Amino acid sequence: MPIFKRDPDPPPVPRGSAASRAGYTTASDRAARVAAPQPKPVTPAPPAAPAAPAAATPADPPAVAPADPPAPAPVPEAAPRSVQAPRVNREDAAVIDRKTDISGTLHSQGDVLVEGLFQGEIEAAQTVWVEDGAQTQGQILANDAVISGSFDGEIACQHRLLIAATATISGEIETPVLVIEEGATVNCRFSMTRAGR
Repeated sequence: MPIFKRDPDPPPVPRGSAASRAGYTTASDRAARVAAPQPKPVTPAPPAAPAAPAAATPADPPAVAPADPPAPAPVPEAAPRSVQAPRVNREDAAVIDRKTDISGTLHSQGDVLVEGLFQGEIEAAQTVWVEDGAQTQGQILANDAVISGSFDGEIACQHRLLIAATATISGEIETPVLVIEEGATVNCRFSMTRAGR
């Protein structure tokens, strides 16, 4: 078997010698380099960008407002109630029609329906209706009254007074129950009484 000859190791080179400075290393130099932390290469920082003139600075974007919380679900409002008055039976009522203009005193044991013009006093045991478009001036004394037209004067009801949305009323009102629909024009002094007086 052939025996290989090995070259002898080179003599150790002292540290800091000219040989180590020339790039020759020994095993101990290599071990020292591996064990010692290697310094990281220094990378120069990139040059700072030149500051832009203030006039050339774009405007800040508008601030975005935080999102509003979702709105609560709408609650349906109650529609204005239109109180339906019972309709008058023309056959049983004293009727002042649209073509009639009366001044004076009217007494009725039943209902009274005013569609035209009336000036004076109406006294009814039941209900007095002043229809839309009718004009009444004076005094009304009744169990109930439903005013849909124009009235100026005094109204005294024993039970209830209903003022419709189309009504225009001024004067004095005395009643135990008062119902005014939305849209009515009312300029009155009110006195609420007990029913049946």
